[in-house]
Amino acid sequence: MNGKITPFREGDTFGTFRNAIENVVREIDALDNEYVLKASDIEIEDYYVSKVLIDPITLDSENYYVDNQQSIRKDVSHDFDRMAFRGERIVVAGTQLDIAMHYSGDPMLWRIRASTFSVSGYPKISIKGDKITFSINFADDSADPEKLKQQIESNVKSLAGAVQNLQRDVESHNRTAPNQIKAALERKKQKAQTATNALSGLGIPFKRKDNSPTFTVPTTRRATPAKRLPNVPTEKYEPEPVLDMTEYEHILEVIKSMGIVIERSPSSFATLDEEAIRTHFLLQLNGHYEGNATGETFNAVGKTDILVRVENKNIFIAECKFWRGPKGFSEAVDQLLSYLSWRDSKFALLIFNKNKDSSAVRDKMHEIMESREEHRRTLFHNKDGDSRYIFVKPDDPGKEITITTQLFDIPDNK
Repeated sequence: MNGKITPFREGDTFGTFRNAIENVVREIDALDNEYVLKASDIEIEDYYVSKVLIDPITLDSENYYVDNQQSIRKDVSHDFDRMAFRGERIVVAGTQLDIAMHYSGDPMLWRIRASTFSVSGYPKISIKGDKITFSINFADDSADPEKLKQQIESNVKSLAGAVQNLQRDVESHNRTAPNQIKAALERKKQKAQTATNALSGLGIPFKRKDNSPTFTVPTTRRATPAKRLPNVPTEKYEPEPVLDMTEYEHILEVIKSMGIVIERSPSSFATLDEEAIRTHFLLQLNGHYEGNATGETFNAVGKTDILVRVENKNIFIAECKFWRGPKGFSEAVDQLLSYLSWRDSKFALLIFNKNKDSSAVRDKMHEIMESREEHRRTLFHNKDGDSRYIFVKPDDPGKEITITTQLFDIPDNK
């Protein structure tokens, strides 16, 4: 892109952006069915969404400057005041100024026309690295500083206006394109499931004691931009049980309700350790759910964990820990992630806080969660409440782990 071009003449935003989406949709349709079923939904979504998102141009039009000045021979044969005879060519000494402006964004956009554009045209430009330049020239013997300044400002204004129009088109595209990619991935996954005769959901033999529906199967997604398609497990795809998001939310509400009881009854819990507090949560959860045979859906295996197991794998885990600083919190996350789980499992990390500044603790928890290499997306972060994240372990590709962090203030028995 080092030569001069007439900008905004090689197509338009509508056709260019539509083609970008169609190309990615064709890539999705061509994916191997087994791969689609084994890949992390969030990782594969982020990879393809990142391919259609466009970095809009931002032009520093307020700070243009003379990048180069050189002497030229200028043809003034058509200047009215030169009074050239018909066919006579008059060439005089002149000067060329290259006016530069810095920009950021996708340089491809300089070549396409926005949906709104000027019919009066634009100056030819050169694109080099992070700057564009246009040139003006004048005869040395008739230089008019005021007229030159007006010409430069007119060119700058026309380019800045075109960039603003492009920005609006890009913003609209970036707002709508991800949903089109998500829809294409969902269609592909449905076709893959049909082709492999895989069920889209497996019921889990749990039921609430209020006779609510059994657990069913959903999926989750990812966030950080991906430069390549995600890895997947090597073993053959088999449909697996997952915990329906509605049931996950209900479990978290039961936990939160118990947390409120703890906060409102400080004298009853001030002397309890993590294991004893965990027992109270277990009692509440099993008061809402019943197991298929044992009558105990939620079980305690270690000293601080609460879990639901299906076929010796965990579909829900809650870890209960006191806040003992960033290192202890990171170790609690490590412990959560060490459990064997299904492809889509949902976890909770319950932190009991004896510090006075719970907001600072939440901020530190959030910082740690987002800094981990397993982090793929922050679904939400509430400075005064829960936060939720999607993790994928590098050594366990395709398996998405939803982790909700909850903080409960517990009085210090001192």
